[in-house]
Amino acid sequence: MNIKAEELVQVVAELADKYTGRDSSSITYEKAGQLMEAVLYCIREYEAHLADGQEQLSTEAGPDGKTAYGLGYELVLKKVKEARDLYNRIIPDFRFYDNRCCYDTFARGIPSFFVRYDPRFAPQNHILTLDYPVLMPVNALCGIDAVNAYIRYAALEQLFLVKLPDAYVRHVLRAYSTDYEELFINLPAIVLRNLLGCRIAGRPADTRSYTRQEVQRLKDFVNGNTAESLEQSLKELIGEVTDFGYGGNGELGDYLKADAHDFSFELKHAAANRCMDSVLAL
Repeated sequence: MNIKAEELVQVVAELADKYTGRDSSSITYEKAGQLMEAVLYCIREYEAHLADGQEQLSTEAGPDGKTAYGLGYELVLKKVKEARDLYNRIIPDFRFYDNRCCYDTFARGIPSFFVRYDPRFAPQNHILTLDYPVLMPVNALCGIDAVNAYIRYAALEQLFLVKLPDAYVRHVLRAYSTDYEELFINLPAIVLRNLLGCRIAGRPADTRSYTRQEVQRLKDFVNGNTAESLEQSLKELIGEVTDFGYGGNGELGDYLKADAHDFSFELKHAAANRCMDSVLAL
């Protein structure tokens, strides 16, 4: 999209008028920069919308700066509504397992975002630090794009957790750390790793201890693979888990597979140093 610099300046000037009540002469240099970024953010939203194969709603040459900004702003508002609607669907039954970081982020932080987010004058600012670590990073995103992705990942995590017995989840979290409630950790990753460990060891996923034979089966599997082949095997097992328990949900499977690389590394390290109980509830 070829938007001229003077078109951008004109849009920023109009936005400054709205911000100051038509006294744009009082605007600071820093605020003008923020408003320019707000305009560019909305225009990028429109460009991404076109890149996704959506129909262009303007002339063959493309819309001018003001039109592209306006269309992008409407897309920002749409994303805010979608994110809020999804959040409102998942939060009533949200499972925090007493983890303070998870609770503070989703029960307190996200509602604060919806109250404070300014799609008109600062759509690029997502306000929150998003402390709870999801499996797919959102640090390359900003504004509603970051929060929208973050909530979608949280929804996938809740979809995964809701089908598992509460006692089992708390058992593996407690085995991971007796003070897991205070840690900045991804809860589903710990649970998933233990489910995979059980599948590899050929045992049911329950709260009883591993037998000696089950531990040996697990070690043999890890030692019999390179880090790369182990990662691939873990991804295949995750696919089996999502096929069997979650109706072949591809989006959930792809999300959970994001942990396979780190898990394979930790398993190899644990097997080499005879500390498998550091990564699994043995």
